[in-house]
Amino acid sequence: MCTFVYTNHSIMKLLRPSFPLAVLLAACLFSVFSCRPAEPSASRAADVDPRIADAVLSVSADSITLYIEDLVAFHTRHTLSNQSSPEKGIGAAVAYLVNRCETWAKRAEGKRPALQVEVIHYPVGGNGGRYDRVTTVPEVMVTIPGTKGEREILLSAHIDTRVADVMDSTSFAPGANDDGSGLACLLEVVRILSEIPLEQTVRCLFVSGEEQGLDGSRFLAARAKSEGWPIEAMINNDMIGNAEASGTGLREDHKVRLFSESRTGVDSDPRQLARYVKETARTYVPDQEVKLIYRNDRYGRGGDHSSFLREGFTAVRMSEYCENYDRTHQDIRTEGGISYGDLISGVDIPYLTRNIQINLASVMNLALAPARPGNVRIANARELENHTVLTWDPVRKADGSLDNDASYQILYRETDQPEWIVLDKVTADPSRMVPSYRCDYSKDNYFFAVRSVSPSGNPSLPSVAH
Repeated sequence: MCTFVYTNHSIMKLLRPSFPLAVLLAACLFSVFSCRPAEPSASRAADVDPRIADAVLSVSADSITLYIEDLVAFHTRHTLSNQSSPEKGIGAAVAYLVNRCETWAKRAEGKRPALQVEVIHYPVGGNGGRYDRVTTVPEVMVTIPGTKGEREILLSAHIDTRVADVMDSTSFAPGANDDGSGLACLLEVVRILSEIPLEQTVRCLFVSGEEQGLDGSRFLAARAKSEGWPIEAMINNDMIGNAEASGTGLREDHKVRLFSESRTGVDSDPRQLARYVKETARTYVPDQEVKLIYRNDRYGRGGDHSSFLREGFTAVRMSEYCENYDRTHQDIRTEGGISYGDLISGVDIPYLTRNIQINLASVMNLALAPARPGNVRIANARELENHTVLTWDPVRKADGSLDNDASYQILYRETDQPEWIVLDKVTADPSRMVPSYRCDYSKDNYFFAVRSVSPSGNPSLPSVAH
């Protein structure tokens, strides 16, 4: 029993002439006599957008394998490794990343706003820590401009590798999974999005200095804050290609973890982003389950998303479900019949492919969605009533005018449940300045949220009602 000021699509469906009369009568009786909410399954990411579905299918396992093979061939990509050799070290790896992305940028000229490939240098050392000298270190930023460019979605992965000794900048440190898998993700996203116009801007950050203390991401996060980048979401990809755990032998090649921090309760913006990615994966990559991990990261570990969280941005970390500690931060060797080291033989390409598809679908969904609704309120919060009234500010375009193409979804969930359920859809009414929605579900028993949706079915991040 819900009412709202826009169009109730569910009632219109019931009134179709072809709908069985018995079902119609049963539905009417239920709506009159039942105050208990239905128990639908967790929501899908609105409708399937064929642009996203086609892009997901274009993710190439062969391309991913080639990227990682090429990256491993640089011997080491340690933050303090050689910057002048054309064949070894972080300098050669950065040149490779730039060359790949510039090639795609040239191929896409005239099809979309031009891609921008930038090599960034930042200073390190001088303050102790994991540096034995003062120097500058390179990293790469690829900007894929949106046709509107009002908001930005970031993806990140780290270039640098290491062995057991974090100061060893010359030994063979292939980094096939840590973080060749993340770099392969960003490269494949750039390759595909270079030919697909999106409304909002996507930045792919190939950062360095991660193993030395998140220095490259810290530099970029500070720059983003000082320059006022309109970042809506950031997904850090770090070790997303291994499917089997060391020690236990547990194999999980259809689950991936998404870590999200919350300093303000379960409905923080990083948690909303994590739920969004999980929902998008359910729609576009149903064979891969996103497990929501309500922690910033693993015990005693860290990732580049933390640099952006510290600057107040919405950021999460994607990581494989099972870690293999025989491979991570190990010297290459065979000992006691066990192969140690981060070689490409430890990367499960089909598993990695699905994780890259999730990244691509999530980025595209956000970049094609309207702006997020603002000021979502429970209008009758002080009233002793068993129904709930929601109000929110309508979505506007960059010029301040109403976005009349956007519709809205009302979301709800029980207070002990992690995922939103779509309660209803609301069509925009340009004549009303403040949209509102009323339902006979108690505000004391549920959490509520509102999100905007594009005509193609791309939802924004939810805005939680307070």
